[in-house]
Amino acid sequence: MICEMCGTEVPKTKFVNVEGAALHVCARCEKYATSEAAKTESGHIVMPSVAQRLETRQKRYREKDVFVSGEEKELALDYSERVRLGRNRKGLSQDELAKRINEKKSVIVKVESGDMRPSDKLVKKLEKELEMSLRETMQAEAAGPKTAYSQGMTLGDFVKYED
Repeated sequence: MICEMCGTEVPKTKFVNVEGAALHVCARCEKYATSEAAKTESGHIVMPSVAQRLETRQKRYREKDVFVSGEEKELALDYSERVRLGRNRKGLSQDELAKRINEKKSVIVKVESGDMRPSDKLVKKLEKELEMSLRETMQAEAAGPKTAYSQGMTLGDFVKYED
């Protein structure tokens, strides 16, 4: 057999993990091994640390289905009023609410005034703290038959033609 690390012809090799690679190595190169590698019954190489990293990477890059059931929850149009009413219902000041969700008071002021549209992360924090929903289900509008031309105003409606 040949050592896959140094290339020496040896009578016996050991299957080990070296820096994340599974190799058949000789007794001299075995000292560079970080752990023993193992094969499953189906012949696949199992290295726990690499397998865990690959699994987390696959989870991270998995595409998320945005339209789960044809309906999706969007931020309600009256989110600013809902936040203000929810805060008042709990008896909190803007400063207290901001401290509880680890945000600045100015963020709460802007959200309540409608000057700032909150991020999904902020919406989740507000919903949890105020124990209410700031999102509502939006139905896809029933679209009629599509026509080739727009029903609204076009640039041509504003242009003056001279003959």
